[in-house]
Amino acid sequence: MYGYNTLRPQEIGIAINKFQGYLNILQERGVITTHLVQDGIYGAKMKKAVQEFQRKEGLTVDGRIGYATWDAIVNKIRSLNIITNIPVASRGYFLYQGKRGLEVFKMQEYLNEIAAKNTCLRPIPVDGIFGRRMSTAIQMFQYLYNLSVDGMIGKSTWDAIVNERNKITQASGE
Repeated sequence: MYGYNTLRPQEIGIAINKFQGYLNILQERGVITTHLVQDGIYGAKMKKAVQEFQRKEGLTVDGRIGYATWDAIVNKIRSLNIITNIPVASRGYFLYQGKRGLEVFKMQEYLNEIAAKNTCLRPIPVDGIFGRRMSTAIQMFQYLYNLSVDGMIGKSTWDAIVNERNKITQASGE
């Protein structure tokens, strides 16, 4: 099943940019050999790096980032105790109300994992659609984590969500 639940070649955006950074970290740590330019564009070289990672992890080798590949990459980063803080190629790379896709779905999952441990946050529907409730949840997260409050997921908010989720899952031994 592909569609908006998969990151694939020819796509651009913050999720692509962040995964290029994650893959470069894995390359620096010797997990894969392919190094990428972090330009936010899912090109042939990124597909090759994803396939290399998928092969190494025993995943379906299709060069696309679906749920299993997303989780495997983020969990590998977590297992290496890495704080992300990866820069983005363009100021236009962010998630906002009206966006749909895997990146929205995964951010909703992560926000709910954080909300389960932080009672100041409320869970939100996990449907891959960035709606009003998600925007409100993001604003609350940004307020609680001392970020600029705009209800969108840009570089700082993305990194804070991923890093906080990784701290929580690491602390709980998942």
